[in-house]
Amino acid sequence: MQYDEKLHSKLLTCGRSLEKKSNVHGLEKPFVETILATLDYFGASKAQLGLVHFDLVQAQYKIFDWLGMAYSGRIEDPNDSIATKSAHKCIENMIKIYLHQRHVGGFAWWLRDHDLDIEQPSRCVNCIKSYDHWHNQTQDERIKDQEDMEKLYGGNVFWN
Repeated sequence: MQYDEKLHSKLLTCGRSLEKKSNVHGLEKPFVETILATLDYFGASKAQLGLVHFDLVQAQYKIFDWLGMAYSGRIEDPNDSIATKSAHKCIENMIKIYLHQRHVGGFAWWLRDHDLDIEQPSRCVNCIKSYDHWHNQTQDERIKDQEDMEKLYGGNVFWN
């Protein structure tokens, strides 16, 4: 797949600045699941999803490192050119969201809170605030919020 070298370079510059405090990403499980679900929705193959799962759950690559590797070919599936194209476009949009948000948690919350199928990547200050609020809650507060959301929406909302 061809990729935009300028976009890739912007990602690396931004990511090195944002994610310099740790050797691994700090996203919690629900947000990693959101990344996987987004790729799945946009047509990534099972092989691609398995590799992404390894990269984000086991290796815990920093998000910008993972996005950069994925964009430059790491998750190409030689057995499924359609999935490769779909996943590549999804990754490209994720990079644009990451660059607009300039906040790793805000990036992941954007994926949860917006419809990438109909919305263009953009900055969302509310996503950053929502992630920070969620991240700073205790486990008991998260459980209470989950229970309240389930009363409103049924069992289709996850927080923990």
